[in-house]
Amino acid sequence: MGKAKYDPIIFCQRESLNMDDFIVGTYWAKAETVDILMRAGAMAVEQTTGTWMRVPDETDEVRRGHVGRVISVYNVPGYELDCPDKEREFIMQIAFPWENIGQQIPELLSTVFGNISMSKDLKLLDLEFPKKFTDGFHGPRFGVQGIRELTGCIDRPPVLAMIKPCTGIPISVIEKQFEKLCRAGLDLVKDDELIADPVYAPFYERVEACLKVAERVYEETGHRTIYIPNITDRQDIALEKAHRAVEMGARALMINSHASGYGLTGALAADDSINVPLLAHPCYAGAGYTSPTGGISSTLVFGKFMRLEGADIVVYPCAYGKVPGLKDRYIRSAQSMLSEFNGMKNTFPSPAAGLNPGMVPAIMDDLGPDVMLGAGAAMHAHPMGLKAGVEALRQAADSWLQDIDIREYAKDHPELQAALDIWGVYDPNKSIFELTN
Repeated sequence: MGKAKYDPIIFCQRESLNMDDFIVGTYWAKAETVDILMRAGAMAVEQTTGTWMRVPDETDEVRRGHVGRVISVYNVPGYELDCPDKEREFIMQIAFPWENIGQQIPELLSTVFGNISMSKDLKLLDLEFPKKFTDGFHGPRFGVQGIRELTGCIDRPPVLAMIKPCTGIPISVIEKQFEKLCRAGLDLVKDDELIADPVYAPFYERVEACLKVAERVYEETGHRTIYIPNITDRQDIALEKAHRAVEMGARALMINSHASGYGLTGALAADDSINVPLLAHPCYAGAGYTSPTGGISSTLVFGKFMRLEGADIVVYPCAYGKVPGLKDRYIRSAQSMLSEFNGMKNTFPSPAAGLNPGMVPAIMDDLGPDVMLGAGAAMHAHPMGLKAGVEALRQAADSWLQDIDIREYAKDHPELQAALDIWGVYDPNKSIFELTN
């Protein structure tokens, strides 16, 4: 007896499966094909048990336990009677047995977007994870509430600054700038993503200098600014730097998570001897998400993956800043950091890249009060000085918290008014940034 063309083990419905045992991938695809079901089935097999031709040991028993399942395929738009041509767009969902993968992100990516990532016109839009799978991840150690308690910012957004310029300044200049930032009342100050271990500002010397400044300013003023050193390096060296920085007194760490490779942030988060908040920077992430017809969606890259990895703070592009991006994508990324996620602690979203006080009400309209305001030039280049730049950001947040229009609030707050005079209130029809013009 012959076998059916569409193997009923592979082609089934969601209701056919115990979804506690599966991760569901949702994909957009475009292809010139007359059989989108077989295209979806080939993807399910390629990423689990098989190859382009079934081999002898790929038995029905093996398939029942380990093959990917095609649980939905939809034409876009929803053609039912005919199609205009052979090139078709479609949305498909494939369920992957997570026991094939184990509870780790590198092999997760190898499965849900491994060989097929090299296909044309295919994008991974989302992944749905059962609690049995996410329970194997440490997740954020501190989360939003823990960061609020650490910084003392219980009822307002914490303000995050970074060392500027990005490169080229020696430790003597970094030390002086960091002291100014501390005395301006910053809650947190991080290294720039481009300052990790340059020859003119070696990592350990820089950390020692900044931590001494933070402690001295705290003793003199009672205000403690948390310095976040960038430990990005080869993975074994990055782990060594993390341990030594914490031993030196660092209260938080930063990692260029996407450039460093998935798994490293997770190793840091799960290490009880580190036990400090982790900030994940987005550099290099655009290589994975920016194409409309390939790669992985930004909500996975910035949201679910970073939360699983254990990032307590995720810096990522704000749709209103200098890095192009759709409003709904940056909002959904934040929602994936903050929403209930199988009991895992949430992650502080820190939309950045050109953020200035005039954008703050729009950002807080979008994301609510649980947002970390990360800025560089808006503080460093404020016409009234660095401290006024910090105050302007806080005043912008206060106007939202008090439900007062930012223009009205600025009339009694000169620091905010000076910022609005230069950069204005966010206007969706006008950009002040070269990269988005």
